Amino acid sequence: MKPWHVVTVLMAGIVKFMFSPAVSYGFKHSYWQTVLLTTVGGWIGVLIVFPLGSRVLAWFSKRRLRKRALAAERGQPPKRIFTRTNRLIVRLKRAYGPQGVVFLLTPLLSVPLTALVAAKYFRNDKRALPTLLLAVLAWSLVLSAAWKFIH
Repeated sequence: MKPWHVVTVLMAGIVKFMFSPAVSYGFKHSYWQTVLLTTVGGWIGVLIVFPLGSRVLAWFSKRRLRKRALAAERGQPPKRIFTRTNRLIVRLKRAYGPQGVVFLLTPLLSVPLTALVAAKYFRNDKRALPTLLLAVLAWSLVLSAAWKFIH
């Protein structure tokens, strides 16, 4: 394996996880090399974004609360909090919990977006980070097998 092939597959695993096995197979990697590289790439993305996302989202939350307090002092009506998307995510969260949401979103969204959603809704749940890592591994196995048959 050439170093730049490895870096390319790792970056694909971080940015767009669903297509990273195709990138790996394009470099003629084996199934197990593909699983390893896509898993490590996804894990790097999770381990960077989840902790940072928690901090950034906490900062935005404090900022939003300050703005709401200032608006209330001025007599302005509060802005709408629940949108259609928020309601869908809350419904998924209540129905499936962190495991279900993470396993559903990992292949559909990028790893950073999935980690941000998990950080927003499950940052205080100790199962969230291990679930994210396990979801990346499971989907890496599944997607690598699927792309193996396509490629």
